[in-house]
Amino acid sequence: MQSRKVYRTPEAAAYCGLSQSTLEKRRLTGNGPRFIRLGGRAVGYRIDDLDRWIDGQLDGTAPTPESDDPLTPTARS
Repeated sequence: MQSRKVYRTPEAAAYCGLSQSTLEKRRLTGNGPRFIRLGGRAVGYRIDDLDRWIDGQLDGTAPTPESDDPLTPTARS
């Protein structure tokens, strides 16, 4: 049987290139990778779910500079 590593929030955030707080916010808003409840307030992330989520960020669903997202910088002439 293959061992499955579960990353806790600090390791998962580093793996994704995010800060812990950003990963936590995305989890709370439903915009982050799938997670596992480990008990109490503890959560974990499987590497496959992190990879799938990262790959999903490349499919054009992320905000573009032309979007109306106020947090996305835009190039204006």
